Amino acid sequence: MISFIVHDTKAFMNLLLKQNGFDHFHIRQVDITTFALFQIDGVKNKEYYTLAEQELINEKYCCWGEVKQYAFQIIKGQKLPKSIKIVFSMPKQEAEQVCDIPANYFLNVLFEKNTVTCTTGCSLKVFAMDKTAEFAWDKWVEQFFHQLHIAITIQE
Repeated sequence: MISFIVHDTKAFMNLLLKQNGFDHFHIRQVDITTFALFQIDGVKNKEYYTLAEQELINEKYCCWGEVKQYAFQIIKGQKLPKSIKIVFSMPKQEAEQVCDIPANYFLNVLFEKNTVTCTTGCSLKVFAMDKTAEFAWDKWVEQFFHQLHIAITIQE
């Protein structure tokens, strides 16, 4: 697990809310605090879809690309939100490319006091004594932020 600070909050929030760099990530939960607390649960509600559409759904969670427009509508305005907390997870097919040890990979994003702090997390699906999957995920996230030209500082 690593924790890091994003250097340019404005550029990061623009990338997160208006561009597609994070669109492929699954959403586990979004909490946005403005004048009230708004919560978005990322689990897809299959009952919302027709039977034909339900058969095509193969993921349990919504992607950020499906949710971000709603989050943006809550956030936009004259005042900055008090806080934003987003729990992302890596889609199953992409997670298999991070490491050959079955795991759920998480990226927690917290915006508070005009600062973005991110934390990685890894939940193994099998028992393992080593931290190979965790280290592979941490490295993947660092490279991902580098590819998106997001400068970060790892916290000790």
